Amino acid sequence: MTYRVSVHLPSVRLASHLNALIHRAMSAEVAAHEIVEPDVAHHVIDSDQRLGLEPLSAHPLESALPALRMAERDSWALALPVPGVLGPLRGPRGFNEAALEAGEAVIGVTAGVGLVPTRVGPAVQWRVFAAERPFPTLTPYDAERALNEVVLEAAAALTDLQVAAGTRPREERSLRLAPGYPSRQLATAERAARLLRAADAALADDGGAISAFEADRRGMVLRRLRTAASDALCAAVSFPPGPQSSVG
Repeated sequence: MTYRVSVHLPSVRLASHLNALIHRAMSAEVAAHEIVEPDVAHHVIDSDQRLGLEPLSAHPLESALPALRMAERDSWALALPVPGVLGPLRGPRGFNEAALEAGEAVIGVTAGVGLVPTRVGPAVQWRVFAAERPFPTLTPYDAERALNEVVLEAAAALTDLQVAAGTRPREERSLRLAPGYPSRQLATAERAARLLRAADAALADDGGAISAFEADRRGMVLRRLRTAASDALCAAVSFPPGPQSSVG
């Protein structure tokens, strides 16, 4: 199984900036620019008219943001599903399958819609799906605490096995969330993203394991670490920033 995570996950940017828009922490124009960067363009395809957009057109993200802003007034949840670990995904099947294939999605908590990205060269297309209300995520505090526990357990287990965690992942720039998120959530999100990348890199090799038992045990430890890091990143992004003064 191949895992992948990057600070460039478009769903992280979309979910955090949609949450900032709910609490008027920034303008739609600025949000659109921040979501699209570093890609060339983002478009939204609403083939089933879940947002009331023209179904046969690919709408530039900036023009679709008002419909997204009106669709959800509570919060947008981030999902980073892998087979066997669907996170907040509750269905329906078509949405879950698309999210699993992409490895990411954004879900309106009360809107009944979800968005799944597809990369098309240097651009991203978002397809709008019907989506059930997502399962509740951990709070950022609880997810951070759980991640801390798993990190300590993983370090001890790998030391006992006398195998390496794996290849150090290539350094990337810091994760970028929308304005208004508390500093502790920003720190949790950045740490979780780093650990996701580290777990992905480690799962790509055997770390010097010399037996099937060691390899299986190491893989189990790393998958637990990856799940905890994914939960922490989703929790940090899915709990929106508090109300801000209006920016128009």
